[in-house]
Parts: sequence; structure tokens; C-alpha cells
Amino acid sequence: MNKYSIEKVYNQYSAVYDKIFGLVFENGRNEALKMISLNGSEKILEVGVGTGISLTKYPRTVDIVGIDLSKEMLEKAKERVNRYALTNVQLKIENAEEMSFQQNHFDKVIIMYVLSVTPNPEALLEKAFSVCKDGGELIIVNHFSKRKALRKFADYDFLQRVERKLGFRVYFPIEKYIQHINRMGYADVEVKTVNYGLSRIIRIKKEKKPLHAA
Repeated sequence: MNKYSIEKVYNQYSAVYDKIFGLVFENGRNEALKMISLNGSEKILEVGVGTGISLTKYPRTVDIVGIDLSKEMLEKAKERVNRYALTNVQLKIENAEEMSFQQNHFDKVIIMYVLSVTPNPEALLEKAFSVCKDGGELIIVNHFSKRKALRKFADYDFLQRVERKLGFRVYFPIEKYIQHINRMGYADVEVKTVNYGLSRIIRIKKEKKPLHAA
């Protein structure tokens, strides 16, 4: 997958995204926002804001920046922002792997159903940590799966073709990305199962592991 094919697929999804994925992933969105500790004045980045389906769930006192690669998805988000008068929300077209924000800019970074979509998930994680303030939080919501289980139903080459059509990875092991987060130096990781077992929430505190004394 590359950003152009992803953009094309999600431009096509824009008209029907809420109907297809709205209710299916609603539990994950609600639980993710419950897990965020807010005092009411934070700066929040939502990566892959899409149609803005989660924007009304945040307190009006926080400042939100929502980014997405798809212009058509963002147009739907703008309609939602205007409909609900969400004056605390800004929307921008951005490639999540190449975000233009300064380091340590946001108190919370929310990545909902995007990690398995982006061409380089590790690059997205590293960029997300860089724009999050020290002591801040990252919340990731995504489906995760194992190749062994999927091979009961189809061979891997077929799954890769399906992924290109769907616009997201079908095989997506959670262990791989938690290990990557740990290698970056972050050990405060919490995982919760949502969407009736289909998805996981990963909450990470941006605090480096203490160095062990020699």
C-alpha cells in the first residue's frame, strides 16, 4: 500500500464511511475517549480524523486538531464541525507519517483505526511520539490479527490483494507494534479489548523507561 492508493480508497469511502464503519467501531471510540485523562484545557491531535465521527465526543473546552490524507473525508468532517458548531476544532490535510507540527506540541495524540492503514506504521508511531509532549498520552485504536489464524481462511498472497482493495492491512499483529513502542523507550503500555473482540486500545504514557544502574 502507498499513500496514493490509500487516499483513493478513502475518497471513495467518504460517502458511506459512517454507515459502514460508524456503528461497528462505535464501542472502540467511546472506550478510547473514556481512557483519556482530561482536565479540560488540553491540545489534542486526532490522526486520521476521517469524517469527524468522533469529534462531538470530546469536551468543548479542549482544542482539537484533526488531520487526514483524504480531502473528501475531511469535507465530511467540515460539514460535521459546522453542523455542531465545533469551534474548538481545526481540520488539516496532512500525511500522518510526515506531520508538520512542532515537537512536544500536543498533550494527547489519538490514532483511531489508522495504524493498519498507513504505509509505514512504525514511522507514524515515531512521528506521533515526537509531536506529543513529554508526560502526555498516545491512544491507539485498531484491529489486530495473527497471520496463522488468517491462513485458515486464505493464503497470504490473496490477503495482500484484499488489503489493497480494502485500504487497510488484514494481517496486523499487536505484538510487533508494542515491541516497537518498547524499543523506543516507552514501557507504560495498557491494552484493552473493544468492539466485541475485534479491536484493541493501546494507551501509552510518553515517559521514558528509567535507566538501570550499572
